[in-house]
Amino acid sequence: MLSCLLCATFAAGRAAVQRVHVPDFPAHHLRQISLPKEVVLEGWLYREPERGPTRGRLHLEAERVWQDGKPCPTADSSSRRCQAASVWQDGKPRPTAGKVRITVRHLQDDWRYGDRLRVTLKLRAPRNFHTPGSFDHVGYLARRGIYVTAFLWNDEGIKCLGKSGTGLRHRIERVRRTVGAVFDAQLAPTPAAVLRALIIGDKSRIDPEVRHDFQSVGAAHVLAISGLHVGMVAFLAYRVWWWLLGRSRYLLIAWSVPKLAATLTVPVVLVYAVLAGGSVPTWRAVTMACVFLGAVLFDQKEEGVRSLALAALIICSLWPGAVFDASFQLSFAAVLAILLGLHRFRAGREPVEETEAWWQQGWARRLVRPLSLFCVVSLSAMAGSLPLVAVHFHIVSFVGLLANLLVVPLLGSGVIVPGLVAAGIVSVLSRHDVRNIGVVLGSVAVALLVVNVWAATVLVKLAGRIVQAMVWLVESLAAFPYAATYVVTPTPFEIALFYGLCVTLLFFSRITPPALRKTLLVCLVGAVLIDGGYWIAQRYVRTGLRVTFLDVGQGDATVIEFPGSHVMVIDGGGFLSRTFDSGEAILAPFLWQKKIGRVDTLVLTHPHLDHYGGLEFLARHFGVTSFWSNGRQSKGSRRFTALGETLTERGIERHVLCRGAGVPRPEIGGVHIQVLHPPCGRTGLDTNNSSLVLRLSHGEVDVLLTGDVETTAEAMLLSTPGTLDSEILKVPHHGSRTSSSPRFLEAVSPDVAVASLGHLNRFDFPSPEVVERYERQGVGLL
Repeated sequence: MLSCLLCATFAAGRAAVQRVHVPDFPAHHLRQISLPKEVVLEGWLYREPERGPTRGRLHLEAERVWQDGKPCPTADSSSRRCQAASVWQDGKPRPTAGKVRITVRHLQDDWRYGDRLRVTLKLRAPRNFHTPGSFDHVGYLARRGIYVTAFLWNDEGIKCLGKSGTGLRHRIERVRRTVGAVFDAQLAPTPAAVLRALIIGDKSRIDPEVRHDFQSVGAAHVLAISGLHVGMVAFLAYRVWWWLLGRSRYLLIAWSVPKLAATLTVPVVLVYAVLAGGSVPTWRAVTMACVFLGAVLFDQKEEGVRSLALAALIICSLWPGAVFDASFQLSFAAVLAILLGLHRFRAGREPVEETEAWWQQGWARRLVRPLSLFCVVSLSAMAGSLPLVAVHFHIVSFVGLLANLLVVPLLGSGVIVPGLVAAGIVSVLSRHDVRNIGVVLGSVAVALLVVNVWAATVLVKLAGRIVQAMVWLVESLAAFPYAATYVVTPTPFEIALFYGLCVTLLFFSRITPPALRKTLLVCLVGAVLIDGGYWIAQRYVRTGLRVTFLDVGQGDATVIEFPGSHVMVIDGGGFLSRTFDSGEAILAPFLWQKKIGRVDTLVLTHPHLDHYGGLEFLARHFGVTSFWSNGRQSKGSRRFTALGETLTERGIERHVLCRGAGVPRPEIGGVHIQVLHPPCGRTGLDTNNSSLVLRLSHGEVDVLLTGDVETTAEAMLLSTPGTLDSEILKVPHHGSRTSSSPRFLEAVSPDVAVASLGHLNRFDFPSPEVVERYERQGVGLL
């Protein structure tokens, strides 16, 4: 019966996930429009806008769409053709549905939840980078019901038509905005942004460097309202309710006080979740908390693992596909590890009869037990989430235990809920527990916003000072040379091996018979050795030449794995966005997935952003020893300057290459390397035509890498006959009409040509006439 139930549950879950990732859209859904498409859209903001340091986001629930025509000049125009706001000059509206995430480069107006908007947009279907290891952006949006996106440079063309949404939600958002406004007005940007994240769940304003520092010290979970914060709210509310109800002799005799306290805690947790923003991770944590409280109601206090399993089942039913989110995996892995760790810790301790009251014991004895419990909890959570952190963030912290010991008690407990004002005060004052100072300060501040603005301001400033001190502490820990390290991506098999070894070692003494222990341990160790031997052979004993052209959008990036272990990266893509680094988001995950933690040589063909944008991250974190370029500079570019500073800081050797001057390493692993362009001493070439052109020869296969050369440089290359013939060609300048001349293609005569470019790019690359040239010559164009 149980097996049938599990199979049915799995089948239902798989069907739900399928509906999320491969949905059957209704006929009126926006996704049924042939995208990309410029439309006029009308809808309402179903959540508060996100306002980041470099961009903002609007989340629109679409209601009507105009696919053709122009809007009336005004809604109350006297024109016969514009008698109503819903009438347009050359088109009629039609009902529609679907959520749209609109990224706005300069979001200035005070948009709010419930605003009804009309805006002209170019709708697009979200796309992933197809480079292995990169983030599944499409799946992430799909699990939030978003299948259409758009981009605006500013919000000047957006018109507000009125309000929508529920009255209760409006009041809740008004409270959240008031709290956020107080933080912004009274505090510096960094503590204000952190308090916004801790108290009202708004992480959009946190500086990326601050976020990275928290990740480096293993305390990133503090910035997200999730299991830590919801669990603390539930714990404090439960303890306060229990203390208050326990004052009544009648309740103690007639009712079960623990069950009453658990029942009254549920609405407190629900109210907190709404005030904290009501994000999906928050509701997942609330579901877990409610399941644990339900276990108290049904006398199942010791069934933590079953409660966790039930919470997982409920969450996956309410949010299909949640199991693929990093927050879900990390939360459940950490909690399960904590439950197992505490169980083993308690089982290994012999019960000691206490002959002294708590207040009669020395300070050392009073400190040892809570400190040991904290260490067990922290170590268990770190071990349980370690491989998943490596998968999603590729970073492992060596100061995580110390950071959590210092940061979590002060900063992590800075969660504010108006309904827990009394709970925070009573809990701290009665137990003199300074760990919850954040709750006290935040809770009292929110309560006094209505009564005494001056007192609230004082408390907010004090809370801001504490947050600022904690941020300084995190930055100091992150500045240690070996505070954290980037790691390669573990495979699912390796993750299973890790958890298998942890569970085996944790309960080794309880496995019977003894022969089974040894057999199990030998099998696991043997699997680890086999897996390690396989990857060592792949990484260091390879005999072939592997050239991988990565999808970095409109740009170039090529990874070359030479026979042996030498790795070269030629160009690194790049985007105008200040917050998106193609090196960190695309190149590095690909390398880590291939178990490549070191890049020996970086090559920059020419100093354009779509070629050098991602190289600085690789130079900083991949142990690069050599940098090749054509010697040209990009003046006034922040990223190019950062790349040069990193090369100097890391002591990376720089080599300027040109035809006729030789190559620092003309042969690597049996692969011969030639520099064909630019000629030494030749000036007057523009940036594209001065691109480095390299030719790799390995046995009977030649690979020609051309950068962004155009017809001028191609004519110069043709003056050196006999050196261009290659089986594989990196298409010059992304397939523009100013390159890939017929004579050049005839001289190269490739079997396969690869054009690296952005999907539906604004340059219309590759040019149709260029594609026709390759097809006419019988070249396989990728």
